[in-house]
Amino acid sequence: MHQGLGIHEKVELHELLTMKTVCAAKAMAMKELVNDPQLRNLLEQDARKSREHINELQGLITGGPANFQ
Repeated sequence: MHQGLGIHEKVELHELLTMKTVCAAKAMAMKELVNDPQLRNLLEQDARKSREHINELQGLITGGPANFQ
C-alpha cells in the first residue's frame, strides 16, 4: 500500500507530521503551566495521542508498518 504513494500524498503526510509535532509540543508546554488536575490530565492525554499519531505518520512516510486502530 505504501509503495504507491504519490508525491502529493507524501507532502500531505509531512504536513500532518509537522502539525502533530507542534500539537504535541504545545500540549506538553501548556501542561506545565496549568494548575487544574483535569486540564493537566487532558493535556497529557492529548500529548500521548499526538505521539501515537506521529509514530504512525512516520511509519507511513518511511514505508514501515503502521499500527492503525
